[in-house]
Amino acid sequence: MTMIEIAVVIALIAFLYSIAVPQFSLRSGTEAATKVQRVADDIRGAFDLAVLNNKTYRLSFVLATGEYWLEQSDRDVSFFGEAKGGKDPTSEEDKAKNEEFDAQTKEMESLAGEPVKDEDGKDIPGSNDSPILKHRAAARGPKWTRVEELEWTGRTLGPFLMISEMQAEHHEQKQVLADLGETGRAFIYFFPSGYVEKAFITIAFKKDRMVVDDDKKPYTIVTRPFLGNADVLTGTAEIDVHDLKQESGQS
Repeated sequence: MTMIEIAVVIALIAFLYSIAVPQFSLRSGTEAATKVQRVADDIRGAFDLAVLNNKTYRLSFVLATGEYWLEQSDRDVSFFGEAKGGKDPTSEEDKAKNEEFDAQTKEMESLAGEPVKDEDGKDIPGSNDSPILKHRAAARGPKWTRVEELEWTGRTLGPFLMISEMQAEHHEQKQVLADLGETGRAFIYFFPSGYVEKAFITIAFKKDRMVVDDDKKPYTIVTRPFLGNADVLTGTAEIDVHDLKQESGQS
């Protein structure tokens, strides 16, 4: 192959690359906007479900992967408006905590069911209907199960995006990707009274695993607690999730 032929091949490759890269960028940008809007639409959908079904729901977000899903509670949850502190538990932590609680409860039930002797040496039959066991059942806390209806399956932000940070009312501080790691997640709660936690989600373009692409503007989703919808903003936004005056109509 002559030098002229090599030069022609290089020029052709450069030309094809110049066409492909903008199209890839356009495709990724368009897909990103669609994915972000889908999150906003899902916030409204979860709000409507909470009201219609008279149940408490939560959206669970894995920040690093951009995966998220909807969960429902088996009982009322009434802590909205209160900052509860640290990190939300991972799926593994949630499972381990529930298993430990159930094991301890089973042991207590076993002991309560055993007969005991009275002062005369007669057997007093045990009972699992004790006030202590009833109180323990109430102290277990809500049990969350993933909503498996067809319209709520397969949620992901796709290969281009990740959640760099987010915060809801029950968080005392921002939930940051770098702090939570690859399995860390964060929740937004929806209540049957017609209320979604005030929250923001910063969705950034992904440069690599756990690495945000700072050359591209992120999106910020901000919930509207009393309306149940969410605004999609371009860029970052400083949101005080504990200030509800504007949303409640107060001055």
